[in-house]
Amino acid sequence: MLDYILSNMSIVWVVLMVVFLVVEAATAGLTCIWFAIGSLAALIAALFDAQLWLQIVWFLVISFVTLYFTRPLVKKYVNS
Repeated sequence: MLDYILSNMSIVWVVLMVVFLVVEAATAGLTCIWFAIGSLAALIAALFDAQLWLQIVWFLVISFVTLYFTRPLVKKYVNS
């Protein structure tokens, strides 16, 4: 079962993206959108048959870069 999941990481990234988007929709402020974007980046990497470590790195890097650059704007305009 684990081999199947690891060989089809695109399914995992889609599920994670949907979970993050559902949590985002259920909350009042922007809380998980950065991780949904990171999941999308990892999904694209998975569709290009990237290694698992690279998919995880893409997820983390894109998530934290979007968080870093948009968090001040969110705090200023959305959560005020």
